[in-house]
Amino acid sequence: MNVSKLADINIPQGRGMIKWAPFATMPEQYENVDRLKVEQAYVPKPNLTDELQQELELKLRELISKNVILRYWHDGYEYQVECIIESMDDWSGVVTVRKEDSFMFVQFEHIYSVDEYDYMSDLDYLYS
Repeated sequence: MNVSKLADINIPQGRGMIKWAPFATMPEQYENVDRLKVEQAYVPKPNLTDELQQELELKLRELISKNVILRYWHDGYEYQVECIIESMDDWSGVVTVRKEDSFMFVQFEHIYSVDEYDYMSDLDYLYS
């Protein structure tokens, strides 16, 4: 076939190297979906009775220097962290915990659950 005849064929060139971008017909829709995601993740602060708070405080004191799973609330979200309880300050109500090599400070009033966590027993279970 003759090369000159191929050059005469009208072949569309396309758009070239244009990056893909989503077609946003209704930006309000994306804003509403983002707002709904935030609203669904929001959790009101747990309301513990005085009796439950006293039990939680005693449990925290018993578990100082032990591995725990600490669950707490902060700014509308629930958090869970595996850590070691270092100390509990009576005056400020701050619980100091250590996760790996960093320290965290959690207000006692935001804590709603603490459970001892023995990761060695989990390892024994996996290897038995």
